[in-house]
Amino acid sequence: MNLKLLVVGTILASTITFGATKPAQFSVLPGVQFGATKYDTISNFSFNLLGAENQSVSGLDLSLVGYRQVNGNFNGFHAALFGLEAFRVHGNMSGVSIALWNDVHGNLNGGTIGVVNTTDGNSIFNFGGVNLTRGEATVQIGFVNYAESTKGLQLGFVNATRNLDGVQVGLVNYATNGILPVLPIVNFRKSF
Repeated sequence: MNLKLLVVGTILASTITFGATKPAQFSVLPGVQFGATKYDTISNFSFNLLGAENQSVSGLDLSLVGYRQVNGNFNGFHAALFGLEAFRVHGNMSGVSIALWNDVHGNLNGGTIGVVNTTDGNSIFNFGGVNLTRGEATVQIGFVNYAESTKGLQLGFVNATRNLDGVQVGLVNYATNGILPVLPIVNFRKSF
């Protein structure tokens, strides 16, 4: 009997694949996921009640509330249906995300819409209350905008950048290479 259980257990264990590409997933919360594990890549659709964690995601990703983590890259459209979610991508993101907090650790080739948007790499478009880009930003629209380098537009009440190659429009505009370092209403690069 023990030998039969060992053989059956070995066969079942050999059919489980980690790190595979799965077409769809339904997740109750991270770790309680059906159709995929946190080691798998989702290629088409994911619906998450209180959150989920996957390796990479391509396609449509919908969540109700909670925490959504992608350990690799994200390509597609993500939306927190009630807006109360932290969406975190540890790689690069191509596409759009709508969530309470969008946090991309790589480059953002697309856009984020949220109360807080943070990007460790370069970003194309951020719309929210606070937008923070540690690389180069193309367009930031929000209450407070900060980017290490801005090559485009910052539109908000407070705008700040170290290197401006574009225009800032707001109540307070700070750019180390601006016409003046701090200007109200409009600031742009000295040699514009």
